Amino acid sequence: MIDTHAHLDMLKSENDLYESVDKLDYIISIGCDKEEIYKAVDIANRFENVYASIGFHPYEIKGITEEDIQNLKKIAEENRKVIAIGETGLDYYRDITPKDLQQEYFIKHIQIAKELNLPLIVHSRSANEDTVKILRDFAPYPASGILHCFGGDIPMMESCVDIGFYISFAGNITYPKADNLREVLKRTPLDRLLLETDSPFLSPQKKRGKPNKPSYIFYTLEFAADLLGISPEELERITDNNAKKLFRIKESKVTI
Repeated sequence: MIDTHAHLDMLKSENDLYESVDKLDYIISIGCDKEEIYKAVDIANRFENVYASIGFHPYEIKGITEEDIQNLKKIAEENRKVIAIGETGLDYYRDITPKDLQQEYFIKHIQIAKELNLPLIVHSRSANEDTVKILRDFAPYPASGILHCFGGDIPMMESCVDIGFYISFAGNITYPKADNLREVLKRTPLDRLLLETDSPFLSPQKKRGKPNKPSYIFYTLEFAADLLGISPEELERITDNNAKKLFRIKESKVTI
């Protein structure tokens, strides 16, 4: 099983880290601030079956400079375990970062991803229209990308699939009030579907109230498979194949 989005440096303990690395085939560790980008790369270099994606979350860009952006690009160029750019994007849910600044730096991340031919991992919250507009403005994306922890509606999903992106769902699809997300999941083409934990956030319902970790992805897998009317084994095969294609993962897992 592949967890396409986890903040491994934020897990509760080293034991949780080792357990997750041992139980999953691959994990994409996300770095999305000035410190976390280095932590994500360090963890990826410690474990053969962990890779990194680096970027700046929209809430983190108020203190970001052009020098930081160029450094981000340099880190991605020089580290073979960095296989994507992000998470980046737009988040209008809280008034933390001006919208125009978010959009400016979202575009800078898009440009880096395209220059390096790497997938783009997109965070979008309460910003459906602007997220889709910017993605469309800069299409096509030869290396594709992900709408991570998808929280939009069916039209947004369809728009993102149309420009070649994958749609990733997290543990919040298991929440009682997430009927809208479940409807989107059911309409998402299987060849564009991914699963993630967004650890340590968004624990699935059976573990809600506890910090999330990648090994909890199996709860989300079982829930999603039941919703789609297929076996967990089949859904795991589908989502893992999608992730391997997107991230160009070919090597076998090394036992830790």
